[in-house]
Order: sequence, then structure tokens, then C-alpha cells
Amino acid sequence: MNASSPPEVGTVVCSRAGRDAGRYFVVLEVLDDQYVLIADGDLRKVASPKKKKLKHLDIKMVSIPIVKERMREKSRLFDYDIRQNLVALGYGPDKDGQEK
Repeated sequence: MNASSPPEVGTVVCSRAGRDAGRYFVVLEVLDDQYVLIADGDLRKVASPKKKKLKHLDIKMVSIPIVKERMREKSRLFDYDIRQNLVALGYGPDKDGQEK
């Protein structure tokens, strides 16, 4: 994955613009070379992911394998899976509920 190509499914991203600025999400689907669908399992659920432009995201070089696997197999992905993995990687809210 380089700076000119879109991130893969399961990649952790951080929002740079909008109401959700500073929050971490996971890429659920790459729509084209400019847009992706993202969810964090908290504000944005898997059932209603946010469509976001890539230029408004910081792409982290970390991915969550379970997201990639379940999206590829078209099996059920739970919001809990995303939240748990983001926290485990250090990208979730801290103990006070604030984003890091």
C-alpha cells in the first residue's frame, strides 16, 4: 500500500475533517480511487458505514485481519469486533471515553 493507492479493506484510518475529526475507523469497502466506506463500531456502525473521501483520512499502516477476512467471505461482521480490535491496537477511546 502506497500513498497513491487506496487503502485495503481492514485498514485503520483516522479522520482529518468533519465532525468525526480525530476518530479512528476501519475501511469496510473501497468504492473507487477517491471514496471508501468506514465504520468504528460506535458512532458509525457496520450497518450504516460512512462514505468518506480519502483526502480527509490519515491512513495508518495497520490493518485488522478479522475485518478483511469477514468482508471477503461475506460473513457477519459485528460492531463489537471492530471496537475490540481498535482498542487492542491502541486506537480506541481511553478509559475516560476520549479519543487518543
